[in-house]
Amino acid sequence: MEKFSRWRDQGTGIQPFLPPVPANENHSPVQKVFTALLMVVKPITGLVKLLFVSVLALGLAILETIGLVLSPLGPIHRLYHRFIFTVILRVILIFLGFFWVKHDVVTLKRGRSAGVHKTTPGRKATTSGDLIICNWASYLDVVYLAFRFDPVFTQLYPETLTVRRISFWKALTLSGSYPELSPPEGVETLPLLDFVKAMHKKGSGPVVVFPEGTTTNNRAILKFVPIFKDWSVPETSINIKIMAIKYEYNKFAPTFTIGLGSSFLLGHLFRTSAQFYNTMIVKSLAQDESPSNPHFSALDGLSSTPTGAATGAVDLVEEDPLGGVIINLMGRITRFRKLGLNMKDKADFLDYFIQRNNGISATTKKTIPQKVPSATSTSAQGTSTRPKKR
Repeated sequence: MEKFSRWRDQGTGIQPFLPPVPANENHSPVQKVFTALLMVVKPITGLVKLLFVSVLALGLAILETIGLVLSPLGPIHRLYHRFIFTVILRVILIFLGFFWVKHDVVTLKRGRSAGVHKTTPGRKATTSGDLIICNWASYLDVVYLAFRFDPVFTQLYPETLTVRRISFWKALTLSGSYPELSPPEGVETLPLLDFVKAMHKKGSGPVVVFPEGTTTNNRAILKFVPIFKDWSVPETSINIKIMAIKYEYNKFAPTFTIGLGSSFLLGHLFRTSAQFYNTMIVKSLAQDESPSNPHFSALDGLSSTPTGAATGAVDLVEEDPLGGVIINLMGRITRFRKLGLNMKDKADFLDYFIQRNNGISATTKKTIPQKVPSATSTSAQGTSTRPKKR
């Protein structure tokens, strides 16, 4: 849409904030009849499956609340929490059409026997206090990560470069919502590394961070918030796991970029439920190539990308060297391009979206700080500059 062209990345031409629109196709008469039949069947199946998903979600919330009585028992409470989240969230993913989630462990080093190892997802390599770094395109990412790891979710703030702990339910509602650039008054936050170490001491589980700070349409990677700027390369004090989630689709995209209220979320959830199947692909960087490996070299992380991967020379930057390494590694395992747009651009985009849609309550809009610390430098994560509003 031309009216949103100011949020099109100049270096790549990608618009990362608008929901993907399927291309128009010429259908045969038989296909048109079949499409008309689906238009009748899908709403019915969508309503039925959405009802089951709602009941399961309510049951999960009730069981989680009941489990609070086990909190003083520590490990027992953790096992109980992991069990109910693993079982119920996997069933929810099935009702949403994700019958099987493909998981690939990717190696980027040349000379290895294979570039991708297909494995069955396991939890042995991820323990309490590990840091999981992932891209962010939908609330479905949150559901999958909670099912797979039962982790501690975080919300990051670019103004203070700190994070706070949030619940699974809060992480769901933050997906696609208006980005909060600074923490609310009275809310305690910590630098990410201090937070991860604190969670390790408490045995709270692995920590998930979305360094883009907001959702995209899964076509590229936004410039990271520089939350790794004071970290070492390699960072050996914790275990870092780099992951990325991709969606394949023809008509309806499971990505969720605009979630300015419960009606947006319910509408998208209904359309997701109405699909007969959906496709999610999870890619993880081989752990021995992680920037937490003592033998990791920054030059390995910033080497030239393979054919078809995120393009453009990427250099180590002084502001956030580890962030520059991680975004390049994530771009290489996903083959996504890296953009010059960031979390602040998403807030500006939603401002404009709200202005053009008078049906959205003005209370949805939040105050945007006048200045936000830049993310990793353009040489590390894209060279485009955001056009000024006219």
